[in-house]
Amino acid sequence: MEFLIEQLGNWRYYLIGAYPNGPLTGLSMNIILAVLSIVIGLFFGILFGLGRTSCRRYLRYPCGLYVDVIRSTPLLLLLFWFYFFLPVVGARIPLFWCAIISLSVYASAYQAEIVRAGILAVPFGQMEAALSTGMTRYQAVKLVILPQAFKKMLPSFVSFFNSLYKSTSIVYIVGIVDMTRTGVIISQRQPNRIYAAYICMAIGFWISCYLLSIASQMLEKKLGILDYESYKPEICRQDLVLLPIPKPIKRLLITQK
Repeated sequence: MEFLIEQLGNWRYYLIGAYPNGPLTGLSMNIILAVLSIVIGLFFGILFGLGRTSCRRYLRYPCGLYVDVIRSTPLLLLLFWFYFFLPVVGARIPLFWCAIISLSVYASAYQAEIVRAGILAVPFGQMEAALSTGMTRYQAVKLVILPQAFKKMLPSFVSFFNSLYKSTSIVYIVGIVDMTRTGVIISQRQPNRIYAAYICMAIGFWISCYLLSIASQMLEKKLGILDYESYKPEICRQDLVLLPIPKPIKRLLITQK
């Protein structure tokens, strides 16, 4: 237990590394990678998602092929592709941006499917009503369809961001000093306390992901998406039980009625 308490004393290195006297590393690096990747991926995800719902085949088929190929490829393999392939073609980019490109490509494919599902969840009559008012198709999508679809997409976006944030831990393989790499470095300096370092990493990811889930619920409540009261059935849930209820409990329920 004392090993774990001693490791928690290194919380500054797990969070920001040696910053401001050195580069920004640790958990802050994971957050920066996740935020930049989700923003860049969202931009291209909207484009590919709209392309997948287009009635023009020359847009729908290439977008569908891109999404299927990327979603069928592990994120680690995408990271290796850009890490080893870009220098071969002469593109000398920093390691940080190599990771951003890999994560953004990965995020764009999944977010494209979220966008497509959100658009298809909007009743088709909304598009017909918008076109009947004299709007162009572009105006209808921008002003009518996407605002309604966004509320349906938001829970999926938050869930995917949480997943992508945890997936950023694999960038330590190519040498980026995130929280996972920080924990590995600390554990290598103190091999007899390796389990304490990995427990600290798990605690850091768990706390940040839990805070993210709380923030997402607050955002959903503010937008009017999270409303459990309207989904509660009017009849008691015990009337919906399909499994046999023991006789003593059944008698108790009857007497309470």
